[in-house]
Amino acid sequence: MRTYGGMKNIILAATLFAVTTSQASALSCIKPDVATAFEDASASDLSYVILKGTFDFEASPDTTQPEARTVDSQFTGRLLTSAGFTQTVSAPIEVDMTCAGEWCAQIEPATEYIAFVERRDDSLVFEVGPCYAFAFQTPELEAVKRLENCAQGGACVPFSE
Repeated sequence: MRTYGGMKNIILAATLFAVTTSQASALSCIKPDVATAFEDASASDLSYVILKGTFDFEASPDTTQPEARTVDSQFTGRLLTSAGFTQTVSAPIEVDMTCAGEWCAQIEPATEYIAFVERRDDSLVFEVGPCYAFAFQTPELEAVKRLENCAQGGACVPFSE
């Protein structure tokens, strides 16, 4: 059975999107899925925590022209353990919203997310790419339950349409 303590390998899969540099380029993303994110992250050499809650930070004054940016936020919510999202968390988290060409990630403050957050030394960093592979806004109960099942060592099967 996989427990939270053994679940240290979660990474943002940069290969989930492809961008060319021509003017006719388009961002091609695989539809994000919590089970896929969990499995991809588990295969990583990086150490992550999975959180469900909100990030409090100063909203960008101009959201019409998204751009890469880093903000300091205060996260409030719950940590995924082998028993589910059971542990209360309040912690400072750096949020890095990145771009691929003209497509930039944007997350909204005070909006609920499931977030795969990297542990770096003594800090937590939430990297959000334009494909949102590890950022799930306003998660549905089914997604939460599937992710909890993954953490409990159960079947971790991506949602199929």
